[in-house]
Amino acid sequence: MQRDTNVPPDPSRSQAPPTRRSKEISLEEAGRIIAAKKIIHTPNSPIALVRAAIRAGAKGLTIIPQVTGGFAVDLFIAAGCVDTLYVSYIGLELFGFAPAFRRAAETKAITIVEADEAFIVLGTRAAAGGLPFVPVRQVYEANDLPKLNPHLKRVKDLSTGEEMYAIPPLPGDVCIVHAQECDAYGNAQIWAGNQQEIDKASASEIVIVSAERIVSTDRTQEQSEFVTLPGHMVTHVVHVPYGAHPMVSTRHYQADNEHLR
Repeated sequence: MQRDTNVPPDPSRSQAPPTRRSKEISLEEAGRIIAAKKIIHTPNSPIALVRAAIRAGAKGLTIIPQVTGGFAVDLFIAAGCVDTLYVSYIGLELFGFAPAFRRAAETKAITIVEADEAFIVLGTRAAAGGLPFVPVRQVYEANDLPKLNPHLKRVKDLSTGEEMYAIPPLPGDVCIVHAQECDAYGNAQIWAGNQQEIDKASASEIVIVSAERIVSTDRTQEQSEFVTLPGHMVTHVVHVPYGAHPMVSTRHYQADNEHLR
């Protein structure tokens, strides 16, 4: 039987299999990307990325840190990069309050949004899920935070008529996070994380991961249960050994207290 040469070939058979592109970029390029944005989520201590953004001229930033922010936030403030800061706690562990944050708060050099853990966690989760707000009952009636935080609004439950407070979404332009291991396609392992990484990444348009080690996809697949951020959530990857210094990086190094002093 002779083949009909007028029949076009099946595209599904003729096309080469799709190839994945590496998401690795340089630290300098990552710094320029961060510096061009305005609202930054930081779930841990991506110190090298913070320094790169400062060198790239970051200004007028709004920072939404993890519920216990620290050195990364203080560096941004000390460098004059911050316009607005959401605050639950900003400190340097055994060294007490972060000094640049304290000075900026006392002199009103930056705008401070008084928050608590629930406000930051649930506001980030609302942004991650595309929700207009998260209702909270019987929490803010017991403290003065609504007097200090204008973003907390009273809403009414449509089914019961009960009044409660609403935490608004806290979306970000970019989430910067440090991982212990990551492959070139963004599958990142953040050991001893704080469970805020997924929400902060989901709440942000761009996610940049710095990593102590870039590993093969074979290793990622073998340890898939330890992947904190899957590759489809990550925009860029930067190989930065000691990228969290002087803070801790689990199983790699402890906090450098002498440097912090």
